[in-house]
This record gives sequence, structure tokens and C-alpha cells, in this order.
Amino acid sequence: MNKFKMTILLGFLLGACNTQIGSTISAAGDTTTSVQKDPLTYVYTATYSSDVTAPSHPENAQKVLIVWKMFEQNKIDSMKPYWADTITYNDAGGMHFRGPTESLLNVAKKDIEGLDSLRFDLVSWQSEHVNDRNEDWVRIWARERRYSKNKQPDTSQIQENWRIKNGRIDYFDQYKAHW
Repeated sequence: MNKFKMTILLGFLLGACNTQIGSTISAAGDTTTSVQKDPLTYVYTATYSSDVTAPSHPENAQKVLIVWKMFEQNKIDSMKPYWADTITYNDAGGMHFRGPTESLLNVAKKDIEGLDSLRFDLVSWQSEHVNDRNEDWVRIWARERRYSKNKQPDTSQIQENWRIKNGRIDYFDQYKAHW
């Protein structure tokens, strides 16, 4: 094979190795991914939405994870810049909170004051954009290990949904399965 054919073949192979299915490379060398519309018909219709782009806005996941770490380290007052003025929170135990950030942070302080230690082992997180509602969410799956002041351990699997609006957290809910 002559050098010209070899160069073309090598260029094609290298290009194929660096291009993902569904992506294109612009003249500037930037890779962009095209999102395909889901062609399937499902036996259920989502009551909230099934028109979701994921991953989306990783900076939202970063904010939520920072809040998680602050809670784990009992730095409750440091969380304030991440929250909207009014928060809605539904916890796994059935508590429903809607009110100012300061009140929610007081609830968090009372919760953590009863603990000797707390540790999160994060399993997964995902940022997503709900297209038909124009909302940004972060989903987190984790194992929570709580040790109360009386040394009673409590380990749970938790899943939380966090909504980010105008760059701040304005809603979150939580689901738990105790071990």
C-alpha cells in the first residue's frame, strides 16, 4: 500500500476512535452530541414529565454535593448561600416544610445536634434538565450512616431529588430504606 493510502486509512481510523456515535466534530475540533428524540411508545404516561435531558448542568450537582458535605461536617451556617429565600422540603419520615431558609437551617441544626457522627457514601448522582417544564434537578443515591449520641447506629439507603432555580436550591425531597 502506498504512503498516500496508508495516511488516509490511518486518519480515518484515528478519527473513528475519537468520535462517539451520535456526535459530530466541528471545524474547530469541538465535539458536540446530538440528542435524539425517544421513538418508543410506553404503556404509562409520566404524571410529571418524561422529557428529560441528562446529564445537564454539572455545576448544579456540584452545589448539591457541597451542601451534602457541609451537612455531614456540621457546617450548617455555611450552607445559606446555596438556598433560595423560600424552601420546600419533604423528608422520608413524612415531615413537610415550606418556609424561609433560616428556618430550614434551624431544622438541620437540631437534626445534626442529636448525632455523634454522620457519614454519607454516595452511590451516584445525576444532573438533569426537564425540558417541558424548563427545570433543573439533581438526583442523588447514597448510603447514610448515622450514629446518635447514645451510639445507636442507623444505616439507610437514601434517594433525594433537588431542584435548582435561578442558581439556588428551592426544593428537595427524600426517600429512605432502613437496614
